[in-house]
Amino acid sequence: IIAAVGAWYGRWVDAIIQRVTEVNAILPTLPVLILIGTFYSRSIWVMLAVIILLSVFSLGIKFFRAVFLQMKDSPYIEAARAYGASNLRIILRYMVPRVIPVLVPQFVLLIPSLVFLEAALAILGLGDPLLPTWGKVLNDAFQNGALYKGYYYWVLMPSLFLMIAGLGFALLGYTLDRLFNPRLR
Repeated sequence: IIAAVGAWYGRWVDAIIQRVTEVNAILPTLPVLILIGTFYSRSIWVMLAVIILLSVFSLGIKFFRAVFLQMKDSPYIEAARAYGASNLRIILRYMVPRVIPVLVPQFVLLIPSLVFLEAALAILGLGDPLLPTWGKVLNDAFQNGALYKGYYYWVLMPSLFLMIAGLGFALLGYTLDRLFNPRLR
């Protein structure tokens, strides 16, 4: 929606959205989360809120902006303008639904990266201490010296499950992309 608003209104609105997106693109997510986990809270909900706030202006806005700029001159948009549709109606009713087939698989493909990000935070000791996650299990294994004592399964099993979860969501995302993306048919 942010990309559609920027592409539709153009000028200073689009320039502000693009500059915020570029600034957000250079912010490293993991170090920001490490700082928050160290100085503020280790709650998974706080971390999730920060991830969502950082990803609102992600680089996907630039991709979708290009799609919306092409769409802006389409005949059905001109027809909507001709019958007097408001700017909000054109954006929400005619432009945004056209990118949903591309958006759904991207959401599914983001899940493994978020799972690995949580595991990385938990391995570093910055995960939620109350939740039993694979990263917390790996952290406990490293703290107890499981590798030195010969308990390899403490490290191998959670690592294997993390890889299987990542692979499963990636395959689901690619499958949804092939189902929903009309360009791949």
